[in-house]
Amino acid sequence: MRLPHWLSLLSFVLVSVGVSNSVCAQSGGGGSPQYFTSEPVYSATAAAVSQQAKASSGLTEAQIKQLIDDHMSDKEKSAKENMTAEEKKLQASAMSARWHDGLELTTGDKAFRTHIGGRTQFDSAWFGAPNNVNDNINTPYGDGVDFRRARLRIDGTLYDVHEYAVEYDFMNSFRVRNQPGTTGFLDETVTAPTDLWWQIKQIPFIGNIRIGNQKEQIGFEHAVSSRFLPFMERSFNQDAFYGGSFNGFTPGITIFDNYGRDDMGLWNVGLFKPTNNVFGSSSGDGDYALTGRVTRLLNYQDEGRQLVHLGLSGRQASTISQAGVPGEGTISFRTRDAVRSGLSAGWPVPAGITLIGDDMQWANAEFAAVNGPWTFQSEYLVSGLQDARLIQAAPGQTVTYHGGYMQMGFYLTDDHDNYSKERGAFDRVRPKSNFYSVDRCGAAKGTGAWQVVFRYNHLDLNDKGLNGGILDGYTTGLNWFWNPNMKWQFNYNITDRDVSQVAGLAGGSGNIYAYGMRLAMDF
Repeated sequence: MRLPHWLSLLSFVLVSVGVSNSVCAQSGGGGSPQYFTSEPVYSATAAAVSQQAKASSGLTEAQIKQLIDDHMSDKEKSAKENMTAEEKKLQASAMSARWHDGLELTTGDKAFRTHIGGRTQFDSAWFGAPNNVNDNINTPYGDGVDFRRARLRIDGTLYDVHEYAVEYDFMNSFRVRNQPGTTGFLDETVTAPTDLWWQIKQIPFIGNIRIGNQKEQIGFEHAVSSRFLPFMERSFNQDAFYGGSFNGFTPGITIFDNYGRDDMGLWNVGLFKPTNNVFGSSSGDGDYALTGRVTRLLNYQDEGRQLVHLGLSGRQASTISQAGVPGEGTISFRTRDAVRSGLSAGWPVPAGITLIGDDMQWANAEFAAVNGPWTFQSEYLVSGLQDARLIQAAPGQTVTYHGGYMQMGFYLTDDHDNYSKERGAFDRVRPKSNFYSVDRCGAAKGTGAWQVVFRYNHLDLNDKGLNGGILDGYTTGLNWFWNPNMKWQFNYNITDRDVSQVAGLAGGSGNIYAYGMRLAMDF
């Protein structure tokens, strides 16, 4: 005689309750719980009931489970069919919370999503710089600490196709000199927007439109979030070209989309209003920037464990004019070092120059590859500025500056870098084994992911007597990823500074040595 469904259900529940995937045992000596994997262990009662159920019904455990699944599915289907239209609407709009690299709230129909997150990066730095360097630089190098970034963010989706991002950084600063009643200068901290945009997606023939404060899509490294950088700082190119005094974010409008089979390529075109501040604000008449980027994956296998990426990007832009100031605009090419400490307004600038000019063109080539634990990345940018000069009355000329880097990384653990087809750049590292995770018996386990990295970094701001200096940087690093949201970074950097052709700084050439450490967390 076969058992009725309710008895089959009871027998399966009893069997499931008796199953355990681990056993805890006390170690001999310290008393710390140990973790062992084992075959499923059945309690005597559950095993007896299971044997009786199978003997009397002729069903296997798999068949009993299938009966239960079918029964629960029929019950759920019946409940949905009996719901009123209002009940269905309420169910679809009800939000549930989950952890998805941060707190995420999502409605049942996925039409609305809200992610609440942020990032903090705490840095420590120690420097060794010769006296002649410190005597010929804006601010001498000094050991210290700082919160490199402290951001809060809310992003999400509205009505399926409308997306948004609202993010503010609390660790910007500026330097105020010669204040009444003071001597020297004061460093002031300010809160400034980073990502502050709205987006419409799934537009026919276009793909996506994004409006607001955002990154201009030029360069691979610039497209990688600061959360996922393999070094504490980006290359010299970031400050000299991509980021500068505007924090890397510019107000404008872009259209972009993936192309090709399996989204193997990405294109992006944007029109922007150049700024020289971190507030996404400009009142300069006639200023503009047209920026475009196209990428292609030549190879993509094993979910990104094997890939080859190529990309080209360019920018045609005016210099930045000031409201009420006649004449052409200005542009600053300058970079800070690969390890930093203190407020940003006080960071040393080993190479830099500010010029008056007309407009400029940038061309950037990028390459990236992943081969299991190995990662290779390189890019180079050439910048041309027309009618460049130091003072308004001087004759202008075209000057060309350039910079680039080569870097590689190797994971000591069974991990690899992750690539985002959506952004055409590297994404979050997800260790196969999180560090200091605790099993059900209370025992700590896991090593996290370990990666060693090396980078050669070059910047040349010398041309036709309009000289800002030449830098060559060498950085070795060790990254320890505790989990997808936390990591330690350790960098040792040597910067070879050549300002022998820079007016007023000719005696400031030399090597700067630095050791930096960062604890980073984002969610």
